[in-house]
Amino acid sequence: MLFNSAHKGLISSITVYNDRFKVYDAVNGSGNDGFARHVSFGLSSAPKFLLAKYFYDDEGSELFEKICSTPEYYVTRTESEILKENVNEIAELNIDKKVIVELGSGSSVKTRYLLHSFLRNDSKLLYMPVDVSSIMVSSCNNLLEDFEELKIDGVLSEYETGLDIAGSVVRVPKVIIFLGSSIGNFNLPDAYRFIGHIARVMNDGDRFLIGFDMVKDTNVLNAAYNDAEGITAKFNLNLLKRINRELDGEFDLEKFKHKAFFNESKSRIEMHLVSEGEQDVCIHGIRKEIHFDDKETIHTESSYKFTDEMIKDIASHAGLALQKVWKDRREYFSLCLMLK
Repeated sequence: MLFNSAHKGLISSITVYNDRFKVYDAVNGSGNDGFARHVSFGLSSAPKFLLAKYFYDDEGSELFEKICSTPEYYVTRTESEILKENVNEIAELNIDKKVIVELGSGSSVKTRYLLHSFLRNDSKLLYMPVDVSSIMVSSCNNLLEDFEELKIDGVLSEYETGLDIAGSVVRVPKVIIFLGSSIGNFNLPDAYRFIGHIARVMNDGDRFLIGFDMVKDTNVLNAAYNDAEGITAKFNLNLLKRINRELDGEFDLEKFKHKAFFNESKSRIEMHLVSEGEQDVCIHGIRKEIHFDDKETIHTESSYKFTDEMIKDIASHAGLALQKVWKDRREYFSLCLMLK
């Protein structure tokens, strides 16, 4: 069993699907109360904001998967190309690894490239996806059908709780993967702190594989977050739908518009929801009425874009060394392997 009695306090329930697959529902110390507190604080602040992690309820996760298939959103395709071209080298550099811990696994599409190569080198592989969305369960069932020798211990959890569990109980060499440039969704001080947290749960010999979306032409960046089909807009507005559903909110989605743009001075894409007109919105679950001025925004996400210097500094600050960097021909994206 992966988790011992010392870690029962982190786990609220265990679901065993079969002898190859079980899921641990971790205690994150917040739940819906945490959502309510963050919504109350963020919408009472000046300027208003909401935390991007709350995008990823089941509907939000499905919408994000659709975003990844839009013509404008190059991130997933580009990272997938890098993985396909270099996956055998990545596996060879991690030939002794018995466990893959993936943060924010989602549908695990890109993970398949790694699983193929790792299992070719060693049939004894444990996959540990850590995700807040239950979409992880269906994607893991699909993986089990396609990889007969794979074992999966999933963790329904926020990243840091899942990392603490993996770092405490996995004694064999592991590789932690964090794909999709998800690190860009952290404010830079939080990104430094989070990579430091990952470094602390790594043992000597462990590796960390992480994707970074690079600074590039502003038109390319802006288009990626304003797709013609409007899926990113639906993804952004789904945050208000979630507040309506879970916190008994009264947001009229027709009165808010999606806005995304590259803020060059801060090296980040910013996503906002813009109030179309002055309005008051009651959210019964937090017992507040929120006032919006005309064109006032809710800042819902920042997606930082990186330079080589920024990546080196983040790694160095965490006490990690860059072992290998892979890029696409346009240098839109970097996939980096780090070690302690």
